[in-house]
Amino acid sequence: MFEFSNAHHFRKTVAGFCMIAAPMLLLAGAIVHPGRHTEEAALIAQAAANPDAWYIAHLMILMGVVLMVPAVLGLMHMLREREVAWGHLGGGLAMLGLLALTAAVTVVGFVAWQAAAVGTGATELFERLNETTGFVLPVYIVSFGFAVGMVMLAVGLMRAHVAQSWHALFIAAGTVALAIGGVTASVVLDVAGAAVLLVGLGSVGRRVLAETDSEWEHTPEVEDFRALPGMR
Repeated sequence: MFEFSNAHHFRKTVAGFCMIAAPMLLLAGAIVHPGRHTEEAALIAQAAANPDAWYIAHLMILMGVVLMVPAVLGLMHMLREREVAWGHLGGGLAMLGLLALTAAVTVVGFVAWQAAAVGTGATELFERLNETTGFVLPVYIVSFGFAVGMVMLAVGLMRAHVAQSWHALFIAAGTVALAIGGVTASVVLDVAGAAVLLVGLGSVGRRVLAETDSEWEHTPEVEDFRALPGMR
């Protein structure tokens, strides 16, 4: 499956694999997660009550975010001959958002996990951190670039006819649901968003894995493509 001596085949395999594995890990992490809260004290209390589940959930989410990087690069690759602007702008925003999400998962997840063992002083420090503009702006605000970028990539996939329109729609809807779930601390939205993203992005990943190396180098249009209303 992984032919290290064949660069084109290796990149195709990694991209397709990560398109499936990344949302799968996000979904598993959302299911295992013991609970989300918007208040720091309640968040840390939840981590203290379920330290193992909290750690495992955030570890899987972090791995999912990391694997999403080659998945996004794979989507950009699919748009490099058609709808280049959507690929570059969407991919750039998605990558920027993923970098911020990595910091957010690490800080919010693992720091809360350790703060639960320290006590009140750590809780107060955690509250101050989450209210500091110098932290909120580069970490929380920038992380929305992932959702915006994935929506742009989804539009590019539809316009280029290199993925079925409903696959692209699921990619966009899933990432938006995850972004809203992050703001509202909704586990239900996290699970639903990750599941929808898995269906959409995972379907594209399966197609990539089934492609020949020549098709990967020059992504063909999907047979029997059906555009959404208002899309060409």
